[in-house]
Amino acid sequence: MLRPLVKVYAAFLHADDRVLAAVEMAGQSAMGHEAPWLFLEDGVLRISWEGVYFPLEEILGALSSNTEGKLDYLDLEDWTLTRCVPRNGGFHCSKRSLNHVLDYSGH
Repeated sequence: MLRPLVKVYAAFLHADDRVLAAVEMAGQSAMGHEAPWLFLEDGVLRISWEGVYFPLEEILGALSSNTEGKLDYLDLEDWTLTRCVPRNGGFHCSKRSLNHVLDYSGH
């Protein structure tokens, strides 16, 4: 069994069935037709994924510009965390070393 190389966790407010369907379709080619990685409850879209590959650009492109929240993309091979947040009708992504993130969090 392959160890996960990528972990992605996200939560976005103001999501609806249309946003859910768009994000699910964007991820189908990489993650299959079942979407146990994607959840919508009370207007909050959550993503929880661990695997070898995650289609980050496609997923961000499918998210509505009306959503608020963040997506954290952990690349365990490069040992980095990329955080993407909605900004100016698109997404702003910043990358940090996981060592920096752990130091900042007190671990």
